[in-house]
Order: sequence, then structure tokens, then C-alpha cells
Amino acid sequence: MPVRRLVSALRDVFNLPADGEAVHPADRIPPVPLPVDAPDGWRSFESTYGPYTRFEVHYPRTWSAMAPGDDPAHFQPPERSGLDLAVTLSASAVPISGPQGILDAIEELAGARGVILRRNDVHLDRWGDDGWAGSWAWQEHRDGAVRAWRLLVVGHDQERVYCLVNGAKDDVQASAETWQRILASLRLPDAEILPPEHFPGALSQLLNDRRAKDEPEWAFDTTGVLMSGPLRVRLGSLYRAYLQQGDLEEVAAALDLQSRQEVDNTWAGRSWEDVSDRLRVVLRRREAIQHLEVVSFPLDGDLVACPVLDHEDHMAFIPRAETARWGIDPADVLTQAVARLDADPAMKLQAVRDADDGTIVGFRIGAGDGYDSGRLLCPSLRSTLESKLGRDLIVAIPSAGYILVLRDDDQSRIGLRLEAERSYQRRPRPLSQELWRWTEAGLELLRP
Repeated sequence: MPVRRLVSALRDVFNLPADGEAVHPADRIPPVPLPVDAPDGWRSFESTYGPYTRFEVHYPRTWSAMAPGDDPAHFQPPERSGLDLAVTLSASAVPISGPQGILDAIEELAGARGVILRRNDVHLDRWGDDGWAGSWAWQEHRDGAVRAWRLLVVGHDQERVYCLVNGAKDDVQASAETWQRILASLRLPDAEILPPEHFPGALSQLLNDRRAKDEPEWAFDTTGVLMSGPLRVRLGSLYRAYLQQGDLEEVAAALDLQSRQEVDNTWAGRSWEDVSDRLRVVLRRREAIQHLEVVSFPLDGDLVACPVLDHEDHMAFIPRAETARWGIDPADVLTQAVARLDADPAMKLQAVRDADDGTIVGFRIGAGDGYDSGRLLCPSLRSTLESKLGRDLIVAIPSAGYILVLRDDDQSRIGLRLEAERSYQRRPRPLSQELWRWTEAGLELLRP
């Protein structure tokens, strides 16, 4: 909750005046408590936002908890205790940048309550492995009574939690051991986990960083739905998957598996003679095109070969209905697509050299025209590489635009497998994190 709304909520709940009659720092500022587990038998409270837990805290079983809308959460001792005391916690998805960020947060809250902060009075300390915390206190005099306030701000790179203890001065002092143990039981989510407010922007940025230049950008429409080309994505299900996996790269890779290319109708109704010169072929994962009624042929593993029609700025899959209208067997369409691509002069090879002696150990197929994966079906290219590297070839196909072919030996297998696994998670249009043999019979999954 924003600071000014939090202060306003405190005034409403505890019937506080807009400002104290006299406000000044406390005589003693309590230290930052050391995070420890709560005593046995205490209740647990979680402040949540959808599937995300903003914080967890424990409190005595005899105390009551009140959390209208989950934030802020108030904890109070039983009425029979006669104590004028409350502990309030409120979270905000605003990062804390080290100790300076803690000081800024405390000063902001103090200003909202009308208190002048002397920064030297704040106690600062680490909170866990990835957070910081700051402790401060002040007093308000009203109608001859003194109300004590204790403030603890805890935060890390993703969010912050304001913890406030307020009550009659004597009651706050008498119950110090209890409320300190409540604050010490506070637990924040891991700083590596993005809260819901930060997830959409981070995912969109990562997807656009991974995006191939000929693919549509990722953006949000007016309703907040993530989209790219014809693809629309529900962020709720994606965020739940992210929380389960804990890795934004894996979520982005899974999205890359989904086709963002519509079945282009530019060539619908055209004759076979009009389109045959534009035939090319690409490899895709089976699940990426399974919802499309297009021509495809299963390969080993989870890959399929897809004949496509080349446009100047993109490619288009071929509907199965079109091959029936042409009267051409789909297998013949694939054969001609491979032949067209095999004869394409745009093919380029980039040498991969040994780090020690500089000898060529392999090549990257790097035309960069979107058809590099399909070139693994081209027999003349395979013959060319066999003549340069030897007859035993192994291939890594981590993505459609990143194809590596090396001479098959133990050292190449180790290095190539590591590169395949790493690049599969990070490059657009992922295909496979496995290794493949490339022989006259075609591509064969290299099984352990």
C-alpha cells in the first residue's frame, strides 16, 4: 500500500488525529530484530496478491488479526489484557535499493505522519541474505497521554514491508518482547521472484530481447493482455507457471514455442506454378504448429518439417487444403521445398574454431534468413560439411536461427551439449536441447 494511504488507514482504524499535538523522536530507538522462527503454537498470517505471497508473519494464538483487503494487516492482543497496543504490516511492490532505500522509505512515512526525521537516529542492518531493514521510533503527545510508535521497514530488490507498532507508551514498553518476536518472524519472498506488478514488464522485455527480427513485437493491448501478432496470452496462467518454475527464461521459452504466424492467405487460390518458386522449408517443434491445419512432416524427436512460402519480409505456412486444390502430394511439396532451399545461394557457413590451436572443428549455419533450420534437410549442404569435417557429423539445434554442426568426437559432444542446453533457454524460436546425428538418412536424435 502507498505510504500516504497507509497513514490514512492507520488514522481510520485507530481513530488518530491528523497530527499529534507534539511529535518528537523517541528517547530510545529499538535495534533491528534478528529474523528468527516464531515460537511453537503461534498462528501464521500470509498477505497475498493472487498466487503471490507478499509476506508471512506469525502472532500469538490469543491475539486477533484483522486484514481488510489483506493489506494492511493489524494484530492486537485480546481485550481482556487491557493493553492499548497494535502491530500493523503493509506491503508495497516498490524496490528497496540498499540502506539508502530504507532511509528514504522511513523518511517518506515520517513525513506523511508529520514527523521530522533525523537520519542518524535510524538503525540499519541486513535482513536475511538479500534484504535490508531500518528501525526508528517516535512519540506523540495528546491530551496528556503519550502514544509510542515503533517503525521497522524491511525490503529488497522487489518489494518493501512497513511494520508499525503503536499504543500507549507503557503498554508498548511492557509488551516489547512479544511485538519484537512478531516482527522477527516476518518473512519476505525470495528477491529473485518477481511480484505480479513487475512480472508483465519484465516478461515483455525479455521476449522482445529474444525476438527474431522478422517476428512481431510483444506488447500489451488496452485490456492488459500480452500479445504478439495473432497470439493473445493470459498473464494469470503464465504468472502461476512462473511461480512454479521460478525462472522467467523458461516462461519466455515456452511462449516462443507457440506460433505467432497466421496461415497467410496471400497466395490462396493461386496456381501451383505461381507459388512453387517460393517454396522453402523450416523445422519447428510439433506443439508449436499442432493447432494449425498446415502441411508438416514428423521427424525424430519432437520436431516437424514444414514447407513454407517465402515472402519478402516473412514466411507463410501452407494449408493442407491448398495442396489438395493444387493436386500435389504433400510429400512432393516437401521434396521441392528442400530442393529450392538446397539451391539457394544465400546459405552461409561460419567457422567454429578450437580455442587452443584455432583449427576448424565445425560450422554454424548462418544465412540469417529464417531458413537455417530447414537447411538441415539439404543433402548438398550435408555433403559439403562432410567433405570439410569428415563423415560423422553431430548437430545442435537449440533454436531455428542457431544451428551448429561439428565433427563427431567425445570432446565435441560435451561442449556442444552444454551449448545446446544453454541456448535452448535463451534464444528465440527454441527447437531442441538435444544433440543429433546428421547422416545420409537424415537427422537422428542422439540418444544417451
